[in-house]
Amino acid sequence: NVTDQFSVSNNNAKLTYKVGLMSLPEMNLLNNANIRKTEEDYWLASPNEWGFNIAYVRNVDISGDLKYHHVYGTRGARWAVSLAPLTEYVDGDGSMARPFIVN
Repeated sequence: NVTDQFSVSNNNAKLTYKVGLMSLPEMNLLNNANIRKTEEDYWLASPNEWGFNIAYVRNVDISGDLKYHHVYGTRGARWAVSLAPLTEYVDGDGSMARPFIVN
């Protein structure tokens, strides 16, 4: 369905900002499991391995630890954005109640 094909160039499902899944190296830059914690597991964009005809992809578990799981497993997606240079995180956890605040 064309309305499900989100992109910055699709007028039927237009994205204002580019977003994507974080990679394992990007997640490692956080160097803190507490900031990676959510109320569910979520996927990363990094593959892990191929074995026994099953693809495995990296993910972050509920406690913020880096793991891997087969791709047909149930996991969420956590969005990521790139901030302009010199932009700093001030507060918030990205939830509706406490959205991120940046300067």
